[in-house]
Amino acid sequence: MNNRYASVMLALKRGLILLATFALMGCGPKIELYRNLPAHDANEMLALLMRHGIDAERVAEHNGAASLILSTKDVPRAMSILDRAGLPRDRLADLGALFKKEGMLSSPMEERVRFIHGTTQELSETLSRIDGVFSARVHAVLPENTIDDRVPPAPSTAAVLVRYKAGTAVDQIVPKIKELVANSLKGVSYDGVSVTLVEATQSDSGLPALDAPPVAAEASAPLYLLVGLVIGLVISLICNAVFAFLAWRKRVSHITNPAAP
Repeated sequence: MNNRYASVMLALKRGLILLATFALMGCGPKIELYRNLPAHDANEMLALLMRHGIDAERVAEHNGAASLILSTKDVPRAMSILDRAGLPRDRLADLGALFKKEGMLSSPMEERVRFIHGTTQELSETLSRIDGVFSARVHAVLPENTIDDRVPPAPSTAAVLVRYKAGTAVDQIVPKIKELVANSLKGVSYDGVSVTLVEATQSDSGLPALDAPPVAAEASAPLYLLVGLVIGLVISLICNAVFAFLAWRKRVSHITNPAAP
């Protein structure tokens, strides 16, 4: 009986070791897909990949940015999903970076161009944060005042391109966009702001189709099976240990008390 029990225990241990090895192999090597990402973009990318059944990991960096890490086998699919969603977003220069003093003097023209460029980029970033807006770009035309007072300056205008998510009440967000742009750009009136709306397609948004099968469950099925097998082996080991202990107690009881039934 002892030899038989030892053989069963040895086989179970070997099976457990083999399954653990397969589990480690199934994890596969990982790669840093993106680094130095803004925290908001990293969270959005992580959520998008998880909705598509891709196991990704967000790692915080010392400078407040984040990295995105995932298995090498998921890289092609992850890149395709993120590209369709327009992620990560283009890095837009802020006013602090544009007006960073690198020389002794800057011409008024350079200062003006930097200011307009930085303001429009910050506006684009702000508009992209509005609920329902997928992405936004702002282009401003702010003519300088003419020297000759007899020649009236050209009116200042701004054009905004907005890609919005399907189902968004665009008639409610357009007035807000025009008001925000007009209040942010000097000389631009509310009527001087034109907004062009483009509805983002299902593939552009990076979201799975409503009738698509759940990818996450399909992709995780082998892992669930492996975990179930490991749990089954552990339960078998525990049961065998309990049975062996009960058999040992019974055998000891017969040796110490032969008269017992």
